[in-house]
Amino acid sequence: MALTEKEIKRNLQELINAGNLDYRSIIKLTNELSKLDAKFQRFSVDAKTLVHLGRDSIKDHTTALLELVKNSYDADAKIVEVDVLCKKDNDLIRVSDTGFGMTKDELVNLWLRIGFSNKRKSKNSSLGRRKTGEKGIGRISTDRLGAHLELLTKTEKDGIIGLKVNWDEFDTEGKDVFDIEIELINPEFINLPLINGKESKTGTEIRITKLRQVWTKNNIENLYYELSALTPPFRDVEDFQIVLKNDVAPSFSKMVNSDFFKAAEIELTAIYDGKGSDIIYTIIDRYTKKEKTEVIQWKTLLTKIELDGSIDISDDLRCGPITLKLLFFLREAASVQGTDFKLTELREFLDINQGIKIYRDNIAVKPYGFPSSQFGYDWLGLASRKAKDPAGISRGEQSYSVTPNQLIGATYITRDNNIELSDSAAREGLVESVAFYDLRSFILGSINMLESYRVSIYSTIEKTREKKIPTTSKEAEQIKLQLSNVKEGLEYIKEEIATQSLSTSSINISRPIEKSIEQVEGISEKFEKTITELLNWNRVLSGLATMGISSAVFGHETEGSINLFKVATDTAKLFLNESPPDIPNAIIEIDKAIIHSRKVASWGSYALTRVQREKRKKLSINIKAKIIDVIIKELKPAFAVSSIFLESKGESLVSKTYQMDIESILVNLLTNAYTACNQKPGIRKVIVFVGREDKRNQKGYNITVSDTGFGIANEFKNRIFDPLFSTKIIASGESKSIGTGLGLTIVKSIVDELGGEISFDKDPDLKGARFKIWLPKE
Repeated sequence: MALTEKEIKRNLQELINAGNLDYRSIIKLTNELSKLDAKFQRFSVDAKTLVHLGRDSIKDHTTALLELVKNSYDADAKIVEVDVLCKKDNDLIRVSDTGFGMTKDELVNLWLRIGFSNKRKSKNSSLGRRKTGEKGIGRISTDRLGAHLELLTKTEKDGIIGLKVNWDEFDTEGKDVFDIEIELINPEFINLPLINGKESKTGTEIRITKLRQVWTKNNIENLYYELSALTPPFRDVEDFQIVLKNDVAPSFSKMVNSDFFKAAEIELTAIYDGKGSDIIYTIIDRYTKKEKTEVIQWKTLLTKIELDGSIDISDDLRCGPITLKLLFFLREAASVQGTDFKLTELREFLDINQGIKIYRDNIAVKPYGFPSSQFGYDWLGLASRKAKDPAGISRGEQSYSVTPNQLIGATYITRDNNIELSDSAAREGLVESVAFYDLRSFILGSINMLESYRVSIYSTIEKTREKKIPTTSKEAEQIKLQLSNVKEGLEYIKEEIATQSLSTSSINISRPIEKSIEQVEGISEKFEKTITELLNWNRVLSGLATMGISSAVFGHETEGSINLFKVATDTAKLFLNESPPDIPNAIIEIDKAIIHSRKVASWGSYALTRVQREKRKKLSINIKAKIIDVIIKELKPAFAVSSIFLESKGESLVSKTYQMDIESILVNLLTNAYTACNQKPGIRKVIVFVGREDKRNQKGYNITVSDTGFGIANEFKNRIFDPLFSTKIIASGESKSIGTGLGLTIVKSIVDELGGEISFDKDPDLKGARFKIWLPKE
């Protein structure tokens, strides 16, 4: 039975006069008293509303965690630490920052007030950052991550204070939000990031336990790259760093940043100041390195794109001022030349970061440009445009178009200056108004400008770029990576299904996925076996080609031995046919024949040992003692005939490699050195040196071959590795080539396959050519 107004007042008075105030009962009676107001009534809030606002309305756990990092950015944090620990006995998500923290008054009256945001009153932080989000519900995104929340915060005024929330208590039907108590705490310690090695005077630490979802490797990978997009990739934000730590994918436990933008082919900047119809474009490419600036009218820009007939066209842009930056990449080896990146790393980076994002007040607006988003990745329709006309760049600007996975872009807007670009009700995306479509047309027109520019410099690109043929092993790695990505994608879907509540339909989906994973594994194993066999066969062919090249050069020595063998045997036969037989002289000639036959046999043995099966296996071997010294011993007699002094120097070192590859490199370089020395009179020397050298934190070694020849002529330096190009001429000095033009091509191909480097210059001591090969030890 409901209490009367008089009874409620009496009970309230008793509670207020009590020594220990029962705040919960006071609030409950006060609410009951307000219901007796005859003129006005008030909404009451069911506790489960917070569950709907937090756990149910936020798309996924990655988005929820991003909301917390955004709050750190708004709090002028210089450093944010994000920990995701959920393996073994770990059960923690932690976000700690060096922001301005909260006083007790702010914690109680602002943070605990759902829906309130002081960002409406103060749109910019003290550091000049434009605060993000205005709905004041980011704090309850913690419910999407885990059941238990512990928030600690530190200010110079109030020191360290905090609170604890059990979100599961709100997941009850019929319970009023005021009935749930939030415990206030006064901890002695708070774990904030260090600033220049010193403890931060202010900041906030959020600790979430009883996690609601298992984090997979794909989740962490997506989190890392979405965190990297929180601040604009084209501007150096030196006062905001994010450090990610996790126990799921350790390779992503690091500071969130990226330097891959240095590999861009073309950078375009487009600026509209919000007034009139002029748009300013600036374009620069990595080849000409000349900045080109152009002004274009809005309506002229519109003529360059296909417009939907239903879209209204205006004289000026209705979206407000815009700054757009586009980076265009080639997904091939040319893009990483002159950088420290590997092609596989660049492609992986593009696969994750591709797309044109929108940044409002320097914070990304999802889902635009996010590869992981079904609707946001290609929101400009670039893929369908390319599918309609897949012509390449050689067809000209009327046909050529880029693909979405070649672009990374950022469109900068602000909440204050782009009022017409408003949030959708779902808190993800913008309302598709005329202003939005003007923004979209602006970006598409700018992409068209980039495409036209690339066509205009195409001939320059072809002349400037060094064309490199991808090695077989690198192409194989790419295919293996693609198969691996398919497998990881299937496993990710399987994990996502497993984390949801099981049902008959989810089990039915999971079974074919498991079967597909097994098929991919089978294909991957067969592919790897086939590639291994092909690479071994390629290794044999390189060895045989090397043997053929060296035979062509040293063949006259063998031919001479065969001729002398025949002469000696014929002479011995004549001595034996005399009457009486001249046995002593016959023996002398037979001994000569034996010596010459041994030379022929030695060369045959040398040739056959070049392609032995064990030399095709990757094994640990002493490079100098077991390869270099052995080959020099075998070739020394041939060099000596031409009065060429051949020796090896350096240190003994062990490397895990393919012996046949090292022998092919060395024999080809020695063959070239032999020919070079024979072309120049005077002292003739060839020195082979081996020594340790580490590069980019990778252990390795050098093999250097130097000679006393004429060296490499300047006009040939850009061509010596080209197939079939040779500088060797016949002894008479005519211009006819006698070289195969394959030796250095084979050397470079092997070096590339082994992940090494090759260079050449003039030897400072011998004055001839010096070829330097660097190879990794493993």
